[in-house]
Amino acid sequence: MSSTVEFLGMRLLDANPSGVRAALLDALKGPFGYVVTPNVDHVVSYHRGDAGLRAAYDGAAFQICDSRVLAKLASLYGLHLTPFPGSDLTRELLEQPLHPGLRMAVIGPDEAAFRDLRARFPSIDLVHIPCAAQLGVGTGEWWQTVGRAATADWDLLFVCLSFPKQELFARDLGRTGRERGLALCVGASIDFLTDRQTRAPKAMQRASLEWLHRLASDPYRMARRYLKRGPAIFGLAARAWRAERGRDRMTDHRRVLFLSTVLPHRRSTGGEIASMNFIDGLRATGCEVDVLAYRREGEDQEPPPGFLSPRDWPIESAGRPLRAASWMGRAYLARRPYSVQKYVGTGMKRLLRLRLRTAPPDLVVIDHAQASWLLPLVPAHLPVVLIAHNVEHQLYASHGAAVGGAGKASLKQRLKGAVYKREGERLSAVERAAALRAQEIWTLTEDDAAAIAQLAPGKMVRSFGVPGQAFHGASEPLPEPSVDVGLLGSWTWDVNRAGLDWFLKAVAPRLPKDLRITVAGRSDHAPGTVRGNVRFAGFVPDAGAFLRSCGVVAIPSTVGSGIQIKTIETLGLGVPTVATTVALRGIDDPPLDLRVANGATDMVSAILEALDAPRPDGRDGADWRLSREKAFHADLARALDTLFADALLERPSHAASEVTAEEGSIFRLPHVARSDDGASCPTEQGRLRMGAMHR
Repeated sequence: MSSTVEFLGMRLLDANPSGVRAALLDALKGPFGYVVTPNVDHVVSYHRGDAGLRAAYDGAAFQICDSRVLAKLASLYGLHLTPFPGSDLTRELLEQPLHPGLRMAVIGPDEAAFRDLRARFPSIDLVHIPCAAQLGVGTGEWWQTVGRAATADWDLLFVCLSFPKQELFARDLGRTGRERGLALCVGASIDFLTDRQTRAPKAMQRASLEWLHRLASDPYRMARRYLKRGPAIFGLAARAWRAERGRDRMTDHRRVLFLSTVLPHRRSTGGEIASMNFIDGLRATGCEVDVLAYRREGEDQEPPPGFLSPRDWPIESAGRPLRAASWMGRAYLARRPYSVQKYVGTGMKRLLRLRLRTAPPDLVVIDHAQASWLLPLVPAHLPVVLIAHNVEHQLYASHGAAVGGAGKASLKQRLKGAVYKREGERLSAVERAAALRAQEIWTLTEDDAAAIAQLAPGKMVRSFGVPGQAFHGASEPLPEPSVDVGLLGSWTWDVNRAGLDWFLKAVAPRLPKDLRITVAGRSDHAPGTVRGNVRFAGFVPDAGAFLRSCGVVAIPSTVGSGIQIKTIETLGLGVPTVATTVALRGIDDPPLDLRVANGATDMVSAILEALDAPRPDGRDGADWRLSREKAFHADLARALDTLFADALLERPSHAASEVTAEEGSIFRLPHVARSDDGASCPTEQGRLRMGAMHR
């Protein structure tokens, strides 16, 4: 028998050895998966902000407890957890394979260690997958090794690359499309079996002192793990206990329904990364968060728990003229913005109504103004927060003016400009209505907060410095660059493409022809396309590794609102950066290695200057990002405390009826008084209240 125990962010399999064997045998019948074996050090690292590591752990088929200390801590919470160290698991599977004929492979040990392993288990069908002794995550050699492992013939793969390389390797192995097999991340297990390392005596193992034996055996290497990082587990356990007590006290006030456009868990765009910052932050405060949004059409992986979608939905209109024309026609008939109409669907309405009935929330978050079409279904008594990633109407209007307002604009450009102008006008009404319905509006920059406050005078408007995502290896020194100048973004969106087009036209031709310039991210150019000295790489699976491989990163944004996530993430890696003022909006205290350039001549000079300067180690950026993340979580916790306290004071004794709307209108707000010209008439006019996040 087996069960899953949730403890300190882990989903740990609680089973005796026979139960673990049964679970693994069952997993071998399905598609490819991998197993992680968390110990104290792994759990501490999981909580220290590395999004890549968290994603790797969260994506595992099983998490098997490797630590008796972890099991004892769990028992203090009344949780039963059976530890099964990875070394014991590896020996068990080699001595008694899950079934006859099971083909097993090993990656990590060198040839000599593999020969010793074969000699110890001569009857086992073992395959050796060679790899470099110091394999760097995300390097060309890394991906070649992943490819070799993906095409090798095995049922069970022991991944012994040390933590956290092995977990990231298993994750990347799954991304190759391998259809079957099970990879086990088991660290030094083979070293113990081949006598490269010696395990603690059984008595020390039973007393949960195996860590002390390893520390004494290799104090130089293990001191940091056991004496510096290890004790942090007790702080994590104490915080988890306090959070649990807080949830017990506030169970009725901490359920959040997060309504967005696209499920953001894959963090494939800047908007999705910002959304996940808020979702992760809400959960870190103890909130139970359910996310309702569409899953992108064509995705083959199920979303994680708490991420709900009524169906897959076509999101991008680029390259789909008929679909875009249909959305545009419906938008005109419904008098809605195009960027709102593309998300309107009866399935989402039904799912939201069902969720409101079966799991009534205490707070509704509208993520993006484009999701506010769902507000008429939200009961009037529920507090609402609007997260405004941008001042949408200004963004579209300014881009429309730039596209269609030029003196030599073509008919196509003028028509496109008119479409954007109409979009801006419609979005202005949508944003105003959503802001008036919300109890608070959360923005990503103080400039946006000031602009939104003008739409809804008297409303509480806060700005938050989102930290972006943390990349694996961000705290390590920057490697030698394999790309001279790198650009990264979602270039299929017109607003982003405008900056790329300017760079390709005005900047790239003036740079030396021998520079290696790479544009990463989805664009209109097929991966591998070369234009002059510019190569288009297409989507890169590890954005952090790509950015760290660049001698300098150029961010040539020409239009924008809100914060630019790729700017934050680049600065957080400490990579030398050249950016326009538009790209730096909302960032007032960037780290040191940044050059600002708005014209083509200035950008060329700044890029060459950055390439000639000594390469930094990147630590300044890592410290900057960590400080930003801590401040973001603290500000979010303070905002929630205020919001829930106000909601308790204002909560009526009975639930109000749902707000209804006419088809084709934005939505009606019967509780908001309006003047003859349509402006709101709150009791307080023109007062902007903003949370402290000026960083």
